[in-house]
Amino acid sequence: MGPFQIFGIRVILSVGFGFIAAKIFLKDTDVIRVGGLALLMLALSYLLAYVRKRNKE
Repeated sequence: MGPFQIFGIRVILSVGFGFIAAKIFLKDTDVIRVGGLALLMLALSYLLAYVRKRNKE
């Protein structure tokens, strides 16, 4: 799998989980908060991938 495909999968999952988490915890929310939550999840996924790769070496 190429890096662009991995990025696409992470974006789709971040938006999906961000939407679900926003609807569960923030009942009346707007698109900006869902987008911010999705962006936070995307950044955390790259951060955790970096930490995992660094610990393997």
